[in-house]
Amino acid sequence: MTDSFTFYTYTFSDDLKNTARRFYESAEATRRDLVAFRTSLIKEQGTREPLRDMKIVRLKTRAVTRRALIDLFNAMDGDLGGFIESREVVGIIKEPQIT
Repeated sequence: MTDSFTFYTYTFSDDLKNTARRFYESAEATRRDLVAFRTSLIKEQGTREPLRDMKIVRLKTRAVTRRALIDLFNAMDGDLGGFIESREVVGIIKEPQIT
């Protein structure tokens, strides 16, 4: 059996199982990518509505076992199933914002 792992993603929603399909090694790397993404959205022509807050979510896996990997593979198009032990919001990105 191998240790569990911690990684990060983000969501626009309050449902922490409904996250992006991008994953990061740190909250800071997630934050940098989200700020760059929001900046590019603001620069797009026609963007007039305020951007929604984006939540940085820390995910902790179960210990990596054969069963945990099967759960992961069976849930790759969903919320990662039973592979994730915990989900926690560790930051909220509100800026940059349309003025």
